[in-house]
Amino acid sequence: MDTMRAASKTWVAAILIGFLILSFAIWGINDIFTSRSATAIVTVGDAELDYRTFEQEFALRTRQQINAAGNPMTVQEARENGYDRVILNDMIKDMAVLGEAKRLGLGASDAMVRAAILDIPGLAQPGGGIDPSIFGQFLQQIQMTEPELVQLLRENLLRDQLARTAMVGAPAPRGMALALSAYETERRSIEYVVFPTGKAGEIAPPDDAILQTFMEANAAAYTTPELRTVTALIIDAADVAAKLDVSDADIATEYDVRKATYETLETRELQQISYSTKDEADAARKSLDNGKTFEDLAAARELKPEDFNLGVITKGDAALPAGAFDIAEGAVSQPLESQFGWVLVKVLKIVPGSVKPLEEVKDELRKAIALDRALIDISDHTSAIEDALAAADTLESVPGLLGDKLPAKVVTFAPMSADGNGADGKPVAGVPDGGQYRTDAFDAEPGDTGQFAETPLHIFYVPRVDLVTPPAVQKVTDRRDDVLAAWMAAEQAKALTALASGFEERANAASSDLAAVATETGLEGKSTEAVARDEAVPGLSPALVSALFSTPQGKWVTGGASEAPLIVLARVKQITTAPAEDPKAAEREVRGAVTRDIANELASAYQDAILKASEVVIDEALFNQLRSPRQ
Repeated sequence: MDTMRAASKTWVAAILIGFLILSFAIWGINDIFTSRSATAIVTVGDAELDYRTFEQEFALRTRQQINAAGNPMTVQEARENGYDRVILNDMIKDMAVLGEAKRLGLGASDAMVRAAILDIPGLAQPGGGIDPSIFGQFLQQIQMTEPELVQLLRENLLRDQLARTAMVGAPAPRGMALALSAYETERRSIEYVVFPTGKAGEIAPPDDAILQTFMEANAAAYTTPELRTVTALIIDAADVAAKLDVSDADIATEYDVRKATYETLETRELQQISYSTKDEADAARKSLDNGKTFEDLAAARELKPEDFNLGVITKGDAALPAGAFDIAEGAVSQPLESQFGWVLVKVLKIVPGSVKPLEEVKDELRKAIALDRALIDISDHTSAIEDALAAADTLESVPGLLGDKLPAKVVTFAPMSADGNGADGKPVAGVPDGGQYRTDAFDAEPGDTGQFAETPLHIFYVPRVDLVTPPAVQKVTDRRDDVLAAWMAAEQAKALTALASGFEERANAASSDLAAVATETGLEGKSTEAVARDEAVPGLSPALVSALFSTPQGKWVTGGASEAPLIVLARVKQITTAPAEDPKAAEREVRGAVTRDIANELASAYQDAILKASEVVIDEALFNQLRSPRQ
C-alpha cells in the first residue's frame, strides 16, 4: 500500500518542485536574522546558526533518543551514527522555510501562540488557564525560558502556515482511491502440493572436502567473529553514589520539584454533542430537563455512537471546553463554549487522579539525588583523572595515582566480539553498557589507550586493546554435525526444486487442476481459504505467498515451504475482494488517507524547493571539530 501511494505522489511533487524552484529563483530568499558572528556553523542566505545553538539542540534531541540496547543514546553514539548531521540538516531547512514565511509577510499573533501553549498536554487547567508552577516545571524539563518557548512556537506557527498553503487542493482522484482500495482488499485462495524430503531421492554422503567447500561458500554462517581482549579503567558513578549520604530534607525538597512526575491525572469517559449556537444548546439542555435522554438528543441529530463518544480524556486536554471536568459522574453539563461552537458534555465514568506519596518514592529519590551528586563529583575530578592518565605508565597504575578521590578500578574482560559476545556467543560479563564502548574497543589499534568516555548508565571508562583475534572460517571438525545437516538440507532442496519444476512445466502446459497434479505427483492436494497478500499462510513461505500475488490465476509456480527444505508447487485458484460493511465509507477512508499523503508530500516538496533555492554555507571544519572526541 505504502509503495503504491509513494509512486502515485511522485508526479505531483516533481511538478511542484519545478515551478517552485523557478519562482524562488525570481523571488530570492530574504534575511532571517540580521546579526553576524564569528561562531556560525551554518549560514542560510544572511541568516546564521550559531554553533552553540546547534550543540544545544543536538544535545536536547539526543537525550530523547533510545539506542539499540534500549538505553538513552549518548552524544558520542549519536555522532557516531550521523545523528548530528541529520539534526543540522533539519535546522537548515527550518531556517530556510522560516525566512520565506517572513518574506511573504506571514505572522503569528499572541493569541495563536497562547493557543499553541494550551495545546501542550498537561499545561491547560480546567478553566482554560495555565498554572504558573506547572508551567515553570515544564520549562525546566525542556530547559528553555518562557521567551525562548514563545519564539519557538511562533516560528513553528509561521512554518506551519507556509506548509499548509501547499497542502490545499490536493484531493486524491477517485480512480486512484478505488485502485488502492482494491489492492488492499484483494484476497487469493491457493491450492498446492508439498514435496517431502523423501521425494529428493538418495543423496550420497559428502566427504570433508565437500563440507569445507560448503562452509567457505557460506562463510558468514561459519566464520568466527573478530575477538578483542580489552583492559579498561572503570569509574562507576553507582560506586561513587553508594558512598554519599542524602538527607531526608534533601529528599523532601527534590520530591517537591519532581512532584508533577509522580502525578496521575484524572481521566473521564465522555460523550459530547455539538451545536451551532448557544440557543440550540440551551434548547437541547432544556429538553433533557423535560425527560429526554442524551441518546435521544444524539438520535435527533442522526449521530452514530462514534460521532459523539469522546472516549477517555485526561484532565487538562485543551480540546475540551472549560468546565468539562467540573461535572459529576452520570451528569450532563449546561451548554459549554468550545473551540468549534457550543456543546453538551455527558460524563460516563470518572477515574480520580492521584499522586504517589513521598514514602513510596523515597528510595528512588535517594538514589537519583546520590547519582546526580556522584556525576558532579566525577566531573569535578576530571582534571585529576586526566593528570593521572598522563602521569601513569599503564592503566593499572591509575587507581593508585587517584588515591581516595574516586573508586577507580582496572578490569581485563574476556575476549569480546563487536556485538559484545564472547567466543561462546554469549554476552561477556561485566562489560560497560552501551554501543560506544564496543565501538571504541574495535576502532582502536592493539596497544592503544582510548579516550575517557561515559556509557548511558554512567560508567566512565578508558579502554586499552590488549589482543586482537582475527575472524576465520571454521573447520569441518569444529561444526561437523551442523554443517552436515545444513549441506544435506541444501541438497534436498535442490533435488526437490528440480523435481517440482518439472511437474510445474507439465502442469502449466496441460492447464492441470489440483486433482490432476496431486494424482501425477502422488501427493496430497491442499488448499487455503482466501488470504491477504501480507498474511502468514501455514505451510507456505512468505516469499512464495508474495510470488503468488504477482502470478496470474491458474498458473503453477514452485517455491519454498514454511519449513525448509520442503518445496511447494502452488497456484492461485480464485481472486476475490474482501467485502466491506460500508463500501462508501471504506472508499472515503482510503481516499482521505491518500489525500493526506499527497498533501504532506506537497508540503515537503514546497519546503525542499525553498531550501534548494536558498544559499546554504556549512562550516565543515567547525562541524568536524565539534564531532572530534573531547580531550
